[in-house]
Amino acid sequence: MKHFLISAVVSAVLLTACGDDISSNANNEDAAKVFSITKSLHVDESQHILTMSLENWETMMCVVEGDNFTWKKVNINFRPDSFAYAFDGDELVLYGVYNGKPGDSKSLVGGIPGNLYGKWSKKNRYANQTMNFSKEKVEISYQYNHDLYWNEHSDFMNSYFMSEIIRTLGGSYPEILPYTIWSIDTADVLANAENNGAVFTSKTKTSATIEMLGKTYTVNVKDVDLYLQEDGPFIAEENRYLQAEVSNGDTVCTVVDILQYMNADYCKAEYKDHLNLGEWEYSNHEKFTAAVAYQIDTGYDFEHCVARIAAKSYYDLNLPR
Repeated sequence: MKHFLISAVVSAVLLTACGDDISSNANNEDAAKVFSITKSLHVDESQHILTMSLENWETMMCVVEGDNFTWKKVNINFRPDSFAYAFDGDELVLYGVYNGKPGDSKSLVGGIPGNLYGKWSKKNRYANQTMNFSKEKVEISYQYNHDLYWNEHSDFMNSYFMSEIIRTLGGSYPEILPYTIWSIDTADVLANAENNGAVFTSKTKTSATIEMLGKTYTVNVKDVDLYLQEDGPFIAEENRYLQAEVSNGDTVCTVVDILQYMNADYCKAEYKDHLNLGEWEYSNHEKFTAAVAYQIDTGYDFEHCVARIAAKSYYDLNLPR
């Protein structure tokens, strides 16, 4: 499967609410995706507090009414986002406000020092966020370079996911987190292989064969994807898909990890056992329930399956003596 639209940095700042003017476009030359948002803005300059808000926004959602799941157009309100702001030299620092207290911060550059209004940006190797403040609105854009991120994070046999598999096969407590497949660290994999007596007899970016204490194991990434939601109230949130296997030749341990923000395909009663639900507010302030995402995670069963076929079993090593 290679149906990804745009990959995001796992730790990137993603949208938590969308604006009343949303668009996305792709640059085919550099495979970058741009999401643009406009929100209303209120600034208390005396307290250095800014609030970005959205009301009466029209979008498609999966509305839950009893046993019915209906994909339909709705007008909704979002909870306002408040930030304390300060200036540190040539940087604008925004602090999330939670229960009246400052929380996590992020720094932006490029504007006029000491002046909130204007264009400020935050960049890293894979993503660029720009916020353009004016008296009554803020225009926000997020740009992600899919190809660069994917090229540098697709060597899955050199990921923390592989390190966790090796440690589990070597008798450590079984903890194999599927999302760590995008965290690449070749040195960590090699160190864990050496510490646990594992030898790679074959290895590609998506599969490997390991010899450990006279036993042979294969690891195979069958299907993997990481891409951003392109529309709706969850625009720019990260969707992921993973199917991988570890086998000793007799037993096959399979992990499936899916997180898909809602679309019409999953807005059906047949998927209700795997839908995450949330409370929302119509523009008239009436509350309603909507499905947020389709999610499957078999990671717990997978990591314990790997422990049961391990060269050194965690269970055997930790049985009462």
